[in-house]
Parts: sequence; C-alpha cells; structure tokens
Amino acid sequence: MDELLATGSTRPFETEYVKKDGGRVPVLVGAALLDGKPNEGVAFVLDLTESKAAQLKLRRHEAFLTQAQRLSLTGSFGWNVTDDEHFWSEETFRIFEYDPSTPVTIQRIRERVHPEDVPLMDQARAHVADGRDLDFECRLLMPAGAVKNVHIVGRGMQDKAGRHEYIGAVQDVTKQRTSEEALGTVRSELAHVARLTTLGALTASIAHEVRQPLSGVITNAGTCLRVLAMDPPDIEGAQETARRIMRDGHRASEVITRLRAMFGKKDVALENMDLNEAAREVVKLSLNELKRHQAVVRMEFGDGALPITGDRVQLQQVILNLLLNASDSMAEVVDRPREIVITVERAEDDRVRLSVKDVGVGVAAGDLNKLFEPFYTTKRDGMGMGLSVSRSIIERHHGQIWAAQNDGPGSTVSFSIPIDVANYGRRYFINT
Repeated sequence: MDELLATGSTRPFETEYVKKDGGRVPVLVGAALLDGKPNEGVAFVLDLTESKAAQLKLRRHEAFLTQAQRLSLTGSFGWNVTDDEHFWSEETFRIFEYDPSTPVTIQRIRERVHPEDVPLMDQARAHVADGRDLDFECRLLMPAGAVKNVHIVGRGMQDKAGRHEYIGAVQDVTKQRTSEEALGTVRSELAHVARLTTLGALTASIAHEVRQPLSGVITNAGTCLRVLAMDPPDIEGAQETARRIMRDGHRASEVITRLRAMFGKKDVALENMDLNEAAREVVKLSLNELKRHQAVVRMEFGDGALPITGDRVQLQQVILNLLLNASDSMAEVVDRPREIVITVERAEDDRVRLSVKDVGVGVAAGDLNKLFEPFYTTKRDGMGMGLSVSRSIIERHHGQIWAAQNDGPGSTVSFSIPIDVANYGRRYFINT
C-alpha cells in the first residue's frame, strides 16, 4: 500500500489466494491509481495455475533431457555463425571439460581438438562456410592428457533475421572406439588361426609350385653345361638357358615370399595395392588345387590397374577362401563345366567390389545369411570358420560381404570395401 500511495502503482507480485475450502491458488497481483484521483484506481488478480503447471512441466522435461544426455553421453549445441555465438548444453560442457561459465569460442573449441585432427576441424569450418551439414568424428585432447573420440553432427539453417546458424549434437564415443579396437585385435588373432587352417590344405600344392621352378632350374643348368661343353660351345643357347634359370629362380622366390606373408602373423598393414593384381596372384597360387578339382577360373577385370589401400595379405586370404569354397561347391558337378568367374569392378560411393561366382550346388535361400556365422558350414569336414573370418577382415576394412543365389546353378559371394580404407578407417567424415 505504501508503494501504491508513493508511486501511484505497485510492481506485480506473486502470492497465493486461499479459497473457502482451504485450497490455494497461485496468483499475480498488481494495482495502479488513476491520474488525478488519489482515491480511485484499478487492480488485477491473474490466476497463475496453468502457467505454474506449464513451468513445472517444462522444468521436468529439461531435467529428463539433461539426464538423458548424461546417460547417452550426448550433448547438444547451437551456433550462430554470423555472430559467433555458441549455446551449449550442460553435457556438451562436460564432454569438452569446460566450466559452464566459460565463454565458448571457436578458439576454445580448437584448443581441445587433438593436434593431428586440427586439419579436419579446418575442413569442417570450410563446409560451414558453404552451409553444408556436418557429420564427422575427431579426437579431443584433454588438459590431463586423456584422449576422447567424439561424433559431431550439425544441421545448417537460417533464423528469421537471415543469420546463418547450426543446431546439432556431440556424442562421446570413446568407449565404443576402444571396444572396436579390442575386438579388432581378437579378430586379427582369429584371422591368423584361420589362415593357418585354410592354407593347410594348400601346403602340398604350394610345395609342388616350388618344386616345379626348382626342377626347371636343375634341368636348365644341366642343359647349359652340355651346350657349353660342345665344340664349339653354343654361347647363344647357353645364354637363353641362363635366362630360363633366372626366370624359374624368380618364380620360386615369389612363391616362397607369398607363402611366408600369408602364414605370417601381422596386424592390419595398409598399403597401396592393385586389387586386380592381388586377385591374379591368388589364382596363380591356387592353380594346382583348382586343376585337381577340374575347376576353370575366368577373370573379368576392367582395363588397367585398380589401385586401393588395404591389407594385401588379409584381402588375399578372403579371395583365396572364396575361391576354394567355390571350387569345393562344384566337386560333385558332372553335367556342366566347373567354371568360376571372378569379377573386380568399381562400385558406387568410391568403393570396389569383388565377386566370386560358381556353378555348384548352391545355397538355400534361408542359409545365405548363416554362411558368415562362426562354425556354420555346408561341408561334411568343414570347420565353419573361413567365411566368418572373411567377414571379420572385410568389416575391419569397413566393407560388407554377402552371398546371393544365381539365376542359374550355383551362388555368388561378393565383398565391397572403400577404395581409400586408410582415410575411411579413421571415420572422419563430413557430408557433402
């Protein structure tokens, strides 16, 4: 009342109105005197019941959202690019390990990005300048030295004033990446064991491949001695024989080198390679085994090389496994030629696809997906590990492997991997 008499009005204030039944109603009360009439005025009483209920509901939703973000390790953010204003949720501050009172700037975000991933952030900012959406992963380096993997997504838009802004989310995926690395190590061990098992059946064939060039070396050496002992010596014949000795020696060396690499226990070692040439090497290596099964291989490759990055040994193991499976599936075929077709081609989204097609007994439609499960096999004496390990290798190259029935007899098993596994493997993407 004193405020009303002194100033002519009161500031609105909240209080409670007690009803006759004892119930309480939240209200907003205010009053003002009429100009020139000190004894007359107006007042209002506004029922705040619905407003208070809405505020309570909003606070509950905010609490649920905050808890959900904490549980999922996902924070949200808004970014007014034009004015460089940043709006972070509590969880976003926690992920970046900044105090919520800290003003957010591009420079402070950059300070948290791992030095090796700063170029990625610069690339992201270039996409922001074009208004494109963001979807990428990078590492954060915390002050104490800990490293976090975060997945950032953002959608660009314009506000009513035409200013460029983003709304998005940041998820801490460190645990997932750590688990994937541990799983990759286990798969590598399994792949090593499976290589030994799969290649065991080819040992005799490979030994024969080595014996052939060595036998050629011995035979040609004897021929060389004979032509040199002639009177006069046949120098031209001796030179030609020496060239054949060198050819056979190189061939034996290549067989041994490839054998040691396939049996060697190695982690994934990415290298630049020609997938066409890698497939040809596998065919050449298994040629004797294929002949024993009366299987003929036809290779359908594009012109020239098909350069990719990948682990040559592991990818060749996959090709070898698919090739031998195709040969085994035709072991009982007698009414048609036992032909295997290997196709290597570029696919969509910067990927390459390799397919091995046979004309064997085929696979039932319901069993196509089971082929890649551990210990599932269609062979009487099979272990059911070859295709399972092949799937692990292909997935480690961030690819896919699948089987399909042919229109005619037999089935086709294919895999596709990115051309540039080295960059794909780090999972650093920005949508275009």
